[in-house]
Amino acid sequence: MNIQLRRLDPNVPDPVESRRSATGRLVRLIYAVGVIGVLSFFLLRFSMPLVFLGGPGVVSAPREIVSLPYIVQVQKMDVTPGARVEAGAPIALVRSPQFAETLSNLTRALADVTSREAELRVKARLSRDSLGSARSRLRVADESLRRLEKIANTESASLAYRTTVYRERAEAVQNVVELEAAAEEASTQLLRLAQTREQIQSQLERAEREFDGGRVLSPVTGIVATDPARAGETVLAGSSIAEIFHDGEVYIDWYIPDFRLVDPQPGYRVVVGMGRTRVLGTISEILPISDTFESRRSSILREPQRGQVARIRLDPEVSPPALNSTVNVYMYYTNVASRIAEALIHIFELG
Repeated sequence: MNIQLRRLDPNVPDPVESRRSATGRLVRLIYAVGVIGVLSFFLLRFSMPLVFLGGPGVVSAPREIVSLPYIVQVQKMDVTPGARVEAGAPIALVRSPQFAETLSNLTRALADVTSREAELRVKARLSRDSLGSARSRLRVADESLRRLEKIANTESASLAYRTTVYRERAEAVQNVVELEAAAEEASTQLLRLAQTREQIQSQLERAEREFDGGRVLSPVTGIVATDPARAGETVLAGSSIAEIFHDGEVYIDWYIPDFRLVDPQPGYRVVVGMGRTRVLGTISEILPISDTFESRRSSILREPQRGQVARIRLDPEVSPPALNSTVNVYMYYTNVASRIAEALIHIFELG
């Protein structure tokens, strides 16, 4: 069977040219997609800051720092990070040589005050008991002086006798005055020492009550934060043994970027992004402080982002995210863009 090939027939496509044409169309398509992608990237990159203001935020809540005014060593921790604790529940058991030294100093001071009170009581009693004899001696000396002064001619009495009479009366007066002053001053000092003893006793009782044998209790109901103290760890005075987030008061601290077209104000609606989840919230207040956002994955090649802090409250029906988690917050500059974003969240059920 003979087949006649007509290569020069214009109606028959050339296979080589067909392959070249198909490859050229594919290359042009890939090139066009790449150019459109690059242009779209730069368009979105430079136009998005004109549509919304975005920045990082941290999920937080009012926290209570549990600490002691002594250097303590943790013997046992009864809670773990993320655990929920009730008010008054035990958190840890500690021991403190510094607290024992404080108790020893207070007890020693109390003993010194008691000893001083005993000495003053003895002195006051001696002064009161001796005061009667001293006054009798003063009366006798006064009587001797009156007799001496009744003599018509005092020159008839010898100089030694007159000197003895005057000296005896002076000594009797001095003795009475000294005893009265000693008794009065001893009574005053006893009153002051009694007040000091009560103060020391109250400090001793308060210290024992607050230390409670080394038991550390939760002051509020809430969630234990990360990095509590561990058993065997020594904690300095005033340092945190554990931090407890208040239960049911979750909010987001948004670090507003410095570059913005519109300043956020209380009452503005925002979108909070957590991965692929988007929820809605409202700015409740603008804190009068500028802070640094410390990312857990910060880079040494990039400066930490700084910004003013805005506090955001989520809508009541929104389930709050995990505490201490990092989120992204977006505030749209126009009401139209904000409503479109809220509509997309409801349509695609991103919340």
